[in-house]
Amino acid sequence: MRDLFVVLLRHFFGRFFDNELVSGEGDTVASFAKIIGAIAAPGLVCFWLMPKYSVLAYEPPAVAEAASFPDKLLFLTFSMAIMGFVTVLEWDALFPDRRDFTILIPLPIRLESIFSAKIVSLCAFVLVFFVAANAFSTFLYPFISMRGSSTFLGVMYRMFVHAEVTLAGTCFVFFFFVGLQGLLINVLSFRAFKRVSTYVQLIAVFALLMMLLLSFDPGSLLHSGKHRDLLYYFPPMWFLGLYETLLHEREPLSGAAAIAMRALWLVIGASVVAYLLCYQRHVKRSLESEDILDVVPAWISTRLCAFADRFVIRNPLEQASFYFTSKTIVRSRKHWLYLAAYAGVGFALVVQGLIGSSSKLSLLSVPLILSFFLLSGMRFVFTLPAELRANWVFQLSEADGRRECLSGVRKAMFLFGVLPIFASLLPVYIFLWGWAAAFFHTFFDVTLSLLLIELLLLKFHKIPFTCSYLPGKANITALWFVYWLGFATYAYSMASLEAWILQSGLRMGCFYFLCVVEVASAVYYRNRRQDEGFTLVFEDEREPVVRTLDLSAPGTW
Repeated sequence: MRDLFVVLLRHFFGRFFDNELVSGEGDTVASFAKIIGAIAAPGLVCFWLMPKYSVLAYEPPAVAEAASFPDKLLFLTFSMAIMGFVTVLEWDALFPDRRDFTILIPLPIRLESIFSAKIVSLCAFVLVFFVAANAFSTFLYPFISMRGSSTFLGVMYRMFVHAEVTLAGTCFVFFFFVGLQGLLINVLSFRAFKRVSTYVQLIAVFALLMMLLLSFDPGSLLHSGKHRDLLYYFPPMWFLGLYETLLHEREPLSGAAAIAMRALWLVIGASVVAYLLCYQRHVKRSLESEDILDVVPAWISTRLCAFADRFVIRNPLEQASFYFTSKTIVRSRKHWLYLAAYAGVGFALVVQGLIGSSSKLSLLSVPLILSFFLLSGMRFVFTLPAELRANWVFQLSEADGRRECLSGVRKAMFLFGVLPIFASLLPVYIFLWGWAAAFFHTFFDVTLSLLLIELLLLKFHKIPFTCSYLPGKANITALWFVYWLGFATYAYSMASLEAWILQSGLRMGCFYFLCVVEVASAVYYRNRRQDEGFTLVFEDEREPVVRTLDLSAPGTW
């Protein structure tokens, strides 16, 4: 029986990382190690806090403690946000799914054993990501923030408090989503639960991003009376109050520690009750219900598709690529969720910029920020397969019409990633600046978006969602540096350039001419590359263990 429990535990824990995004040849262990490393790296921010606490060592204890509130709040919010993101992404794995039940129920295994193994695997899952997100800060922050009179036991106690409170905050977020899922399973039908889960995940991603955003600059709210009552609705503040209470210090908010404890026990209790009430019911409904949801096109969708077929995507191969791309994005919850995460980051940066400054430059950068993250998100989700076993249809017909297929992909990116943003923001800019400035601003940003699409698809020789994905091939550190450098140039430097161009009609005329030249050059360069010949890729290949220098090739000497 003990060996059976270990096997079940290993199975359920492995299911958390079996996300159907990795092909059979993917290095899952290496990918998981990189994810853990990326989560743990922000804890090294403690070293950047050393100068701050070196100065605070000479301040009165009350002043030093108040100055530490933003740092503690940042650690708490980061830990809670990471656990929230991971839980939302693993939403379908919180309860055993239909595949688990189909395989395990016919076996001579008691339902209680399955239930126990699932609970233990959930706790282990929380512990792994808690340790990854808080290992550095738990050991470094108490040393850095200690005062000259602190004893070794005092520092150890601060480590214990830091670990205890961050674990409490992490558990709160995790069990909140577990309890929420259990509630939805109990009150909704299986088909309704599948539909509602998508919207719950999207809302959760946006909420977690906003929570993480607010933690970057909490000082103005912590140390002023303005909007102070709103902090009672900010969960990390509850656990900051618990943190200060355990350190025998004054709470930043009166009663926050009590709220934290009540909220923690409430979500844990709700999760336990939800599991006990719906576990057997969930087993039966998963086995009896169909996974496929009927999708009936709406009237407006049918009309829009007919308009696009007649005026935008008239080539049949373009239509096939365009509709396959767009419908996969809309109907695949997996891809929609990843795309929502990218869009949520852009939206959070827009909110942060507008709150920090209401200048014209901030308003000019809004559509550029949103389009950058939405188009980059689309480019990323294109690499994640939808159903690899069905890509034989594209492999049979890929000999001809490759250029038309990629043209359909570009048009899908424009119609779904560019057009909605500028169509919704254009009336706002007309109201603020008038017709002339608003239309020039829209033309400027649309041109940049077209160039960004060309750049993102420069070496993309795939039909979206049809190629296997091997994570871990790219250099994440270098990639993120290039990514953020490109974002800063595209969103902020181009907004500054636009503000400069708007000061003169001559500059605007020159820009119109340069835009036509740049777009024409990008199209010419793309067509020239495609004329050289290329083959659509359907199986991603791992990097070779040994690279040759090709010294024996003709022309190398």
